[in-house]
Amino acid sequence: MQDIACICNYLKGLVIPHTPTDFVVAEPFRHGMSNEELLDGIAAFRTFLYELYDKIAAAGKDFAMIHDIAVVLSTIGLYGRLETDIRNELVVVGDDLLIPLSPTKPPAMNKLNNKRKQEVFDYLSEMGFYFENLNLSESIDLTKTGIFYITHENDDRIIIGLKLLAQAKNNIKSGFQKFMTTFMRADFYPLANAVPKAHTATAHEFANSQPPEIREWIIAAEKLLMDNKCKISCFYLSNTNGDGSFSYAKRGKTICRIAMGMGGSLIDIRGNHFTNESTILPDLPSHMLNTIRQGGCGNCADNPNFVACRHGGPFKFTYNGENFERCAFVGYTFSLEDALDRDVLKKWLEYELAFGH
Repeated sequence: MQDIACICNYLKGLVIPHTPTDFVVAEPFRHGMSNEELLDGIAAFRTFLYELYDKIAAAGKDFAMIHDIAVVLSTIGLYGRLETDIRNELVVVGDDLLIPLSPTKPPAMNKLNNKRKQEVFDYLSEMGFYFENLNLSESIDLTKTGIFYITHENDDRIIIGLKLLAQAKNNIKSGFQKFMTTFMRADFYPLANAVPKAHTATAHEFANSQPPEIREWIIAAEKLLMDNKCKISCFYLSNTNGDGSFSYAKRGKTICRIAMGMGGSLIDIRGNHFTNESTILPDLPSHMLNTIRQGGCGNCADNPNFVACRHGGPFKFTYNGENFERCAFVGYTFSLEDALDRDVLKKWLEYELAFGH
């Protein structure tokens, strides 16, 4: 078997040695940054690759380690959301790393067992990557990992380069040796002429159009939903006025829908499993109780016994001497304008997420 040091030296020679100063990153890959900032990110990732190959050569690691590191880095780069406001970081949802790139192929991360994943993450930690909220002290189970954050302790420009080169790899049509021929060579050329695959926007992005207090609430609510393994089951964006609508589901059951736009922000909460013992009931203001009184399911209204309701029947509770009987999954819409309402709605979300669904 060829010496790993010789292989690493060969791979270093394949890395594209410099980025032409007149190279322009196409608009879809800009992430709101200047071309100079993007080229600096590519250069920083190139330097990281040189250091990686030297480290692997010195440690006498096998060639498979290079491939497995490429799998992990390119996957988190592709599915991580790049944030640059406070620091350069990738915001990652654990489950997203297990999304297959095509219907006929399993997720690349599934090829690595938990022990190997942990070894790779530990190795990257030694190289300066920091994985906030990701527990590396035990076997990594991405199906049980919520949101975590990836930064680099020595040069945060590496995070920008990681994101860009993962996108470049993903937009090469040929599947032959993508890791080696694109990503692990810091091949930035696809960023000039490739059309990126459709981007699924998040409520976080649209929240920036809202007042600060509402933006903070929406971001916190999205984190709460994602930490509880919810998925965005439906997304709508109006190209005319920039309105966005996001539905979050857990185990196939819709928990809520958040809508944002110039006209304000609304939340539609589903799955209202109140009982006489629900501790949240005293927190509900009168207008929310009135909304519950008036709201209802069309099927339930036509079938008072709930026999034919596709939502599974009613929830029943008594509060202040009044009997309530409503469909278990009808939605109730509330504005996010009032601070006290936002506090109650957060408790309501936490209650529904704890219910199980």
